[in-house]
Amino acid sequence: MDESGIMDGPPVDLRQMLQARDARVERQRSLLEDNPHSSLLHVGLRIAGPVKTGRALEEVFDQAVNRLHQLLEAGLLDQDVLHLPTGPEAFLVSLMPARELKEDVLDFEGYRPFCTLMDLDVLTLENGRLVKISREDLGRVPRPCLICERPAKECARSRRHRPEEIRSVVETLAGSGWEY
Repeated sequence: MDESGIMDGPPVDLRQMLQARDARVERQRSLLEDNPHSSLLHVGLRIAGPVKTGRALEEVFDQAVNRLHQLLEAGLLDQDVLHLPTGPEAFLVSLMPARELKEDVLDFEGYRPFCTLMDLDVLTLENGRLVKISREDLGRVPRPCLICERPAKECARSRRHRPEEIRSVVETLAGSGWEY
């Protein structure tokens, strides 16, 4: 048991993660259908392993989402924050154009050490399809791994790092808090 509260949530399995993904996609689609001509910022966390949440992790996540809310406030149409066993999530619907919103959240990744743990996806609805704006769409380099600076997707696919190693980095970043 994690005494720090950083990663003291319940373990989840693959079935739960797949169900959460399906529910997330439905929520994204619904929010964008209800708010035509808007962009959606989905906020999650990049956490490997069976435990995806904890008390302290959720507190810092909420502080980060509050900061994003302040940055988007003028054009914010809707907001929903969920604390799930599969990890905290936030959905922020904005009038800001998707590419501009993605540029802003890419800058936000460097705002605090904790922000490197955040998965900040910007989506729109085009011809009934969810379209994700990527870093590459904006001419940016792929997101680096938390441990080795290689592209994160490459390390995740190849499972280059041990779960204990990843968890240690996550705990350090989350343990630094928001005001670090």
